[in-house]
Amino acid sequence: MAAIGKIRSYSKLLIIIVGVALAAFVLGDFIKKGPKRGNVEFAEIAGEKISYSDFEARVAQYTEMMKQQSGQENFTAEQVFQFREEVWKTVEKEVIMKKEYEALGLTVTSEELFDLVQGKNPHQMIVQNFTDPQTGQFNSSAVIQFLKTLDQRDEKTKQQWSELEKAIKADRIQTKYFDLVRGGYYMPKAFAKRDYEAKNKVAKFRFVALKYATISDSSLTVTKEEVQKYYDEHKYEYDQEASRDIEYVVFDVLPSDIDTKKTLEEFSKLKEELTKSDDIPTFVNSAVNSDVPYDSTFFKKGLLPISLDTFAFRPKAAKNDVFGPFLENGSFKMARIMDIQSRPDSMKARHILIAYKGAMRANEKVLITKEKAKAAADSILALLKKDPKKFDEIAKTRSDDPTAASKAGDLGWFADGAMVKAFNDACLNGKVGDKKVVETDFGYHVIEVTGKKEPVKKVRIAVLTRKLEPSKETTQGVYAKASAFAGENTTIEKFDKAVSDKGLNKRLAEKMKEMDPTIPGLQSPRDLIRWAYDETTKKGNVSKVFEYENQFVIATLKEIREKGIAELEQVKKDVEVFAKREKKVDMLSKKITAAKTAGITIEQLGEKLKTPSDTLDFITFSAYSLPGFGPEPEVVGTLFTLKPNTMSEPIKGKSGVFCIIIDKFVEAPATKDYSSTLKQTMGYFGQRVNYDLFNALQKNAKIVDNRGKFY
Repeated sequence: MAAIGKIRSYSKLLIIIVGVALAAFVLGDFIKKGPKRGNVEFAEIAGEKISYSDFEARVAQYTEMMKQQSGQENFTAEQVFQFREEVWKTVEKEVIMKKEYEALGLTVTSEELFDLVQGKNPHQMIVQNFTDPQTGQFNSSAVIQFLKTLDQRDEKTKQQWSELEKAIKADRIQTKYFDLVRGGYYMPKAFAKRDYEAKNKVAKFRFVALKYATISDSSLTVTKEEVQKYYDEHKYEYDQEASRDIEYVVFDVLPSDIDTKKTLEEFSKLKEELTKSDDIPTFVNSAVNSDVPYDSTFFKKGLLPISLDTFAFRPKAAKNDVFGPFLENGSFKMARIMDIQSRPDSMKARHILIAYKGAMRANEKVLITKEKAKAAADSILALLKKDPKKFDEIAKTRSDDPTAASKAGDLGWFADGAMVKAFNDACLNGKVGDKKVVETDFGYHVIEVTGKKEPVKKVRIAVLTRKLEPSKETTQGVYAKASAFAGENTTIEKFDKAVSDKGLNKRLAEKMKEMDPTIPGLQSPRDLIRWAYDETTKKGNVSKVFEYENQFVIATLKEIREKGIAELEQVKKDVEVFAKREKKVDMLSKKITAAKTAGITIEQLGEKLKTPSDTLDFITFSAYSLPGFGPEPEVVGTLFTLKPNTMSEPIKGKSGVFCIIIDKFVEAPATKDYSSTLKQTMGYFGQRVNYDLFNALQKNAKIVDNRGKFY
């Protein structure tokens, strides 16, 4: 396949462009001042203002690429929101990294780009896009040929090539930057020696531990002063992102009994026409008659919904039998049996495709007319009838199906109905060994039927579907109730009381971020999230009525958390738990100290404390956990400071209070070669550069993100 064909058809090119850092934006005129929404700037990253209009232009560009990649023309609101999120991440990275590159004077020269595209070691993106799918080999001559004819290509192809070059340059300059950071890392020999010893020096020790869980939280009380003290000493642990809590009630709009009766009456009027019509597909495909189009598939027993399956496969079922109306999964349905046949469940065939100019998915090299393609297919069929053994050879050398070279046109087993109708019918109606020419949108196929499963009973059934929906009157009635609730309960106290009095189900959405796309159970609730983050919305406020698909929602703002250190009241419950743990530390430490007497062994101490002692024969300083206790870094760190044969003082751990006696330390084997340790540490650091470097830069960059006020 020609390189140009690959650029048009291979979605991986688009994936690469979207996925590589900076790819969609580097070299673009993106960062500049732009229009505001009211008095609010759209965004600012590291001192660079981001305009709403330019951002939306990039979102449109991304959306277009996703259309090409997925084949979809329309996307849901949730998908578009996710596209904006992906674009935002790329913009953040572009702006932040661009400043780093400029500060260091990093660039990608035209000579470098030439070498990355046409040199001896081309960039992986070039290799991927110019590798022959049949042979799996990179074709460097295809790159040269493509570039020689680039000026003759259409604008879409030129744009795709431009984006590919941008992606290559972006990846190259990022690689340079990362390599510089890695190259700047140095580990002195003394540090390597220390790391080696930490990983290889072994402690053998015995210990007892009194777990915090032996004292119930309910048995302890803490004063305000104790809670405040713990909070003041551990504030740094309560750094948080901005978030909101809301409580909300949902008034579901469901069809009333009157709606159900009216819908059934109107739908039932179609039964006579369904029974008598001579053109059922057209009748069903009319949106006035059915919400679901006609399906011509033949189904075997067990593949239809149970009610239709029972009707269609009952012993006396016959063509043109009509069933219904009946209610199923929120829709009224009626069905008519269109046909009953004995058909194989799957078939096997091989083919030779002769495409023509203008046929679906035809390679750009295909220039022959439809008439010449038909003549060529007939000629091949005549030849194969005389010499069937030539099928493989002709399929590999003449077929326009790209898989022909590797499989000689063999399609393997495929389900009845899986192929386009003309192809499927030719295999269905033919016998094993039959050869024929069939026309489809892809061109002319010379088909040989090579296998068929035993036939089974199948039915084709036409189904009329009418969704049961609430009427306008029902919707207005529910809205009136929701509106009255919102109007009468304008404070959180009234809101809670009304919910209780009316027996409503109050739902909770906790720690919503400003750019969260969803709330459980609600359809596209961005307007509700924006309300929760609006500067005029205060804690305890009750919202207006928000309308979603068959739902009316009223919410109250339960909690506001701003970015930074959380206020004590917001984390008080957690702080109280840890303040109580501090009391437990004191109580258990005193208990251990009281039990310790001169000359007591660790085993005797355990007996006095009524807890068994444990022995560990192998623990290193680099260990993070203790078997049976989980993460205990403070305990592990402390035990390596102890002297052998001396019982420690009580040690505060994460799961309890420990008392330890070191039996002995086994020193790390003597060595002067720390190259293995250096290599391991350098490798670990190198991995962190790939994953953590940008996160660190992002954390230090000042970012003003007002997207929540726009979307």
